[in-house]
Amino acid sequence: MTLQLYGVVRAGHPRAPRTVGWEDLAMVVGDPEPDPAAHLAVVSSLVEGGPVLPVRFGTVAEDEDAVRTEVLAPAAGTYRADLDRLDGLAEVHVCLRFTEPGSAWRAARSDVLLSRVAERARDSVALPAGECADERWAFLVGLGDLLVVRDTVAGLACDDGVQADWLGPLPAYSFLDRRTCSRWSW
Repeated sequence: MTLQLYGVVRAGHPRAPRTVGWEDLAMVVGDPEPDPAAHLAVVSSLVEGGPVLPVRFGTVAEDEDAVRTEVLAPAAGTYRADLDRLDGLAEVHVCLRFTEPGSAWRAARSDVLLSRVAERARDSVALPAGECADERWAFLVGLGDLLVVRDTVAGLACDDGVQADWLGPLPAYSFLDRRTCSRWSW
C-alpha cells in the first residue's frame, strides 16, 4: 500500500493523525494526496503540536516497512537534531508590497519595517519576491510570539505606501539544511 509522506515528528505527536514509528521518531503518513494545498495544510497543522520536518509534496513510500528502514532509520540522528533545534519554533512568511514604484529605496525601507519582526525572530532568510510581493522574508519565531508577530505585521500595513501580509505558522522549510536533503526530505 503506497503511503504519502508528510513530515517527521517525535513519536506520540499530539496532532499527527496517522504515523509510522521507529524508536522515538514517527513519519506522518496518509493516502496519496493529489493536492499540494492539502499537503501543506496537513503539515502546517502539525506545527503547534511540536516540531515537524516537512517532506516534499508528492513523496511516497511503498509501505510502512519502507518508511521505517529507508526513511527514518538511516537519518535518525539528523532528524533528532533538527527536531531538537526547532522545538517551540515555527516559520512565518512576511510579504511587503510597495505602492510606489522604484526599487532603490525598498531594501533600506524593508530593513527598517522588518526590524520589528526581526526582534522576535531567532533567524531570518530572504525569499524570492514573486508576483505577490516586492519583499518576502521567512522568520523563525517562537510559538509564543506568533500573535505578536501577526500584530506587528498588521501594523506595518498602516505605514504609507506599504501593504504587508503574513503567513504562518508554517513548518521550518527555510531553516533546514538543504545539503542533507535526500529524496525523502524537504
